[in-house]
Amino acid sequence: MIDFTLNGRACRLPSPPPGTTVLEVLRDSLGHDGTKEGCASGDCGACTIALQTPGQSLTTANACLMPAHQLEGCELITVEGLASPDSTTPALSPVQQALVATHASQCGFCTPGIAISLAVLHASHQQHVSQGNVFDDRQRDTLIDHALGGNLCRCTGYRPIREAAHRLLAGEFGTANLSAHSSLLLASVPETIVTPTIDSHYHRPRTLAALLALRTAQPDMPLIAGGTDLMLEHTQRLRDFPALLDVTQVTELCRIDEGEHAGQSGWWLGAAVTYRQLMPLLREHYPEAADLLNRLGSEQIRNRGTLGGNIGNASPIGDMPPLLIALEAYVQLMNQRGERILKLEDFFLDYKRTQLMPDEIIHSVFLPRPVKSQRLAAYKLSKRRDDDISTLLGVFAWRRDADGGAQHWRIAFGGMASIPARAFHLEALLDEIPLESLTPATLNRQTLGMIEQATGADFSPLSDVRGSREYRLKAASHLIPRVAQRILNEQAAHSATHHTANTSSSQPPESLDAYLAQS
Repeated sequence: MIDFTLNGRACRLPSPPPGTTVLEVLRDSLGHDGTKEGCASGDCGACTIALQTPGQSLTTANACLMPAHQLEGCELITVEGLASPDSTTPALSPVQQALVATHASQCGFCTPGIAISLAVLHASHQQHVSQGNVFDDRQRDTLIDHALGGNLCRCTGYRPIREAAHRLLAGEFGTANLSAHSSLLLASVPETIVTPTIDSHYHRPRTLAALLALRTAQPDMPLIAGGTDLMLEHTQRLRDFPALLDVTQVTELCRIDEGEHAGQSGWWLGAAVTYRQLMPLLREHYPEAADLLNRLGSEQIRNRGTLGGNIGNASPIGDMPPLLIALEAYVQLMNQRGERILKLEDFFLDYKRTQLMPDEIIHSVFLPRPVKSQRLAAYKLSKRRDDDISTLLGVFAWRRDADGGAQHWRIAFGGMASIPARAFHLEALLDEIPLESLTPATLNRQTLGMIEQATGADFSPLSDVRGSREYRLKAASHLIPRVAQRILNEQAAHSATHHTANTSSSQPPESLDAYLAQS
């Protein structure tokens, strides 16, 4: 059985097959068909739900990609639950009132997902305002962009939806009411859920030892955390999973710890740490990385997708590997026999092939602290800004020796080869060229030609629907002047302290950054 709360009421559900999604349960088993299926891939947001897990704040999620078994011990709110649960004749919630007042729904198919996204934003915004944070219209625009980046609407053109959001956050329709739901969160989550009459299992070990034992006994059983990629096998390819091994209950995989490795101080990031949980650390120490992370999927995806999943998936266009490679990260692999730690750049072997042995798991990633002179720039080129995969992604780390002498580049790309990889020839070339000679105003044709030649020596990308080989090579090369100008601007405009050196004047105020990191 699966025990959770649905719109404030206790709910007990017979255990479905392991790959069953929350969306399937809501629509087919519980009769809550307000939550829609649009794309079944986490892109459109029509299936957006609000979810609260033990010890966490309310977040959004894509019901089409979430395994139903992960509802155990959670509180789930759907569009049917937006009105006050205490009212015998429920009135429209503030979000619903705002959408009606601004005529922000036409065909209505996407509206339930949009309403949930706005309701969670409204509740989070209200909490931060009560703590003394004040946001102007421009800042609210940023909040709305993040909240609705994963919700598509083909009818309205978004103007009335944005108007509804602004009026909602301005308090025109009253206070958020999601907190009115009574929480019946459970303290105990069963380690193994057996589906009656079906030879299938959903395993949720709570200890690292139990996880490794299961991994050894059944190395072919798929691992699952957020499910933002694996569940596409079910929704798009109609694959059934006889068994799944859920890693999200193992404490060691879900935390961030300060530590050391290879003579460097930094942080050990658990493989099941979500992008949302990672955001505050990146915002403080690597602001450019946080900006990049805000373009990884949507809020719904960032709330559930995990660091280990993005690495283990071994996609050549994954967003995190190029960033972590440029920052000299390490990956820790573990099985019952012990552990091994590799440079992340050595982890990837070929398309979808890694160093991970069948009985191993990704335990954590070591992220070094930035050095004082280090600068970072990251550029993601994609068909659309929000909720899209990369055509190519380049991450550029630059530093100068403590004596002010030699400079050192470390550059990694995604979308340029069968694996995320460093640009060794390009690094060696740029190490010998002064930054001042690489800006858009100073770069000459000869130097640009050398950059293009070095990029071509590092990569031989494929042509596909997102970009040709020639486009990718040209675009990657022509990022260099932008990076050089950005680094020089930062050096000229900011103090040497780590916390301000990487903050651009175009960034939102720090109070908003803190809010975005938590909401």
